[in-house]
Amino acid sequence: MDTSVRDTVPLLSIAIPTYKRFDLLAETLESVFALHFDFSVEVLVVDNDPSNDALALQEISRFRDHSFVYYKNIENVGMFGNWNQGINLARGKYVTILHDDDLLLPAFAAELNSRLLQPAAEPAPILAFQVAILDQRENRPQEIPKDRVVDAHALTAAPSKGAGKTRIKGTREFFFGNPFCGTLGVVMRRDLALSVGSFDPSWFPIADYEFWCRWVAAIGDIPIVSEKVGLYRMRQNESMVPQTRSAFVTKSRELRSRMISEGVVPGFYSLLLSTSARVQKLAIDRDWLADGERIKRSSALAVFVWRCLVFSLTRLLPHR
Repeated sequence: MDTSVRDTVPLLSIAIPTYKRFDLLAETLESVFALHFDFSVEVLVVDNDPSNDALALQEISRFRDHSFVYYKNIENVGMFGNWNQGINLARGKYVTILHDDDLLLPAFAAELNSRLLQPAAEPAPILAFQVAILDQRENRPQEIPKDRVVDAHALTAAPSKGAGKTRIKGTREFFFGNPFCGTLGVVMRRDLALSVGSFDPSWFPIADYEFWCRWVAAIGDIPIVSEKVGLYRMRQNESMVPQTRSAFVTKSRELRSRMISEGVVPGFYSLLLSTSARVQKLAIDRDWLADGERIKRSSALAVFVWRCLVFSLTRLLPHR
């Protein structure tokens, strides 16, 4: 992998926030260093654990033959604070935040090589792609969605079915849900990310969703290419804690109420707040289904009907 030297301004910074997960971080770095870019790239690891210096140096030393920057915070700044730290420290014109347990696929480099080096036009301010799911939960149910990846061999997967198709997501689409898995597969202009205020930790656990809603309101719609460029890892973590799952719903409703009050979506969307919250809870329960649990057919039907309604509502008015 060709990476930039410190006296050269890179076109792209891959910022990897991490916290006490060196085993997963190693896999993430290996997936990054296996990529081949046609432009200058900076790889930046931002460690949010101010302790264990010796262990950190030992674990990071295995990648001594690769070019990257390792930064260790002097104090724990929180998860979303560490994401912001990555944006602040990045030097690239574009930045992507890669979580320390997720993986990049070869398609990520291939897509950016063609899109960031366009000879005739300035690349878009934000480039977003789809990702696949790497479900590694020990109590994962036997029956899982067919599009969910369950083994690491997907790293050499063929291009996505229907790759190249693009969907446009604006304020109305984001009102009804976050189409992203954290920040995986999203490459954005660093200056614009800073201009809209980066991630607001007070919106935990949906600070990423709140950030994208601010982005589309301030900067414009986000095109999402159907090519799958990364693997989003699912494990037992804080997202499965009942309090966190409940907070996803309550904070999302608060965010949607704000979008209505600010006038970035039609006012009549207020009639949909309660139903949206109920369906979101059903969807979260389905996504984090544990072994032995089953989702009622009526619940699955409710989610399907709701999505059909959302599909219609978001197309009633033209995009700005």
